[in-house]
Amino acid sequence: MNRRAGVIGVVALVLGSVLMLSLVWGLQHAALANPSLLGKTAPRLAIETQSGEQVGVWQLQGKPVVLNFWASWCTTCIQELETLSKASSAHPEVAFVGANSQDTSGGFSSFEQKHPHPYPAGPIVVGSHQLYGVAGLPVTFFIDAQGRVVASFSGPLDAPTINRYLALIAS
Repeated sequence: MNRRAGVIGVVALVLGSVLMLSLVWGLQHAALANPSLLGKTAPRLAIETQSGEQVGVWQLQGKPVVLNFWASWCTTCIQELETLSKASSAHPEVAFVGANSQDTSGGFSSFEQKHPHPYPAGPIVVGSHQLYGVAGLPVTFFIDAQGRVVASFSGPLDAPTINRYLALIAS
């Protein structure tokens, strides 16, 4: 009986480890949130910052764009904010835009006060998250200088992941 319990324990440990490694790999390689957009012109979308400025993704053509869909209630969105902020500061040749999605105006305002960042963010005022196929948050799209979607990533970004995607759009 003791030997059988030991074998069952080892099998359970191995299966648990495989499951955890698969989960971690999947989160780090969930690159295609909406493959139907890849290679196509990014859908028309604009946000309005807290100061009232409208930023249209299409108006940024000529410059690569990182478009991040997020919400104040999304804990993984908060976790990736530092990564996005550092990348934005390190890559001034790339426009970063935060599209606040599926949120309340109070949630957005409170988030902006608690979590400052160097790039424009705000609620979507032209277009929608549905045009990008966004179902869960966070989702980030990488758009080249010609306005074409080159890649997308579902889940929280870390530094190595965002740098890998930035290399696809930044010269």
